[in-house]
Amino acid sequence: MILVCIDGEPHSKRAIQWAIRLGLSLPAEVTALHVIDPYLKKFYNELYSQGRKQYLEYVDESLQGAADQACREFTEMCETQGLEARFKIRHGEPLQEILEELRQTLPHMLITGGKKLNAWGRFRSRGLPFRLQKKADTSTSMLSVID
Repeated sequence: MILVCIDGEPHSKRAIQWAIRLGLSLPAEVTALHVIDPYLKKFYNELYSQGRKQYLEYVDESLQGAADQACREFTEMCETQGLEARFKIRHGEPLQEILEELRQTLPHMLITGGKKLNAWGRFRSRGLPFRLQKKADTSTSMLSVID
């Protein structure tokens, strides 16, 4: 099984293309994982009390909308190439959720997307692909596609 992490960003499309190519050539089952990160919800205590509920509803709707869009794009890309694939959503901190998915499904390969960053950009981005490589079980091959 190939697990490809997607977030709807342009660099995710390159990761999806690699997953599709490998899924068709091996052949292997391909599953896309999108993690809904509730990071923005932690700021609700800083808002005035009358706006908290609306803020939380807005954040939930926005995050779910982004997940739905990522699913549509992934599904369309797979169908165009004739690959049947699965899409999965998890909720939580992305690093922890991806590691848990790896523990549960034991894929042969994990594919992540990334973009070229300078030193400050790498620091600000929290370097998810790099942190995954450090913390993931070594039985899973990892491919980081840099766009």
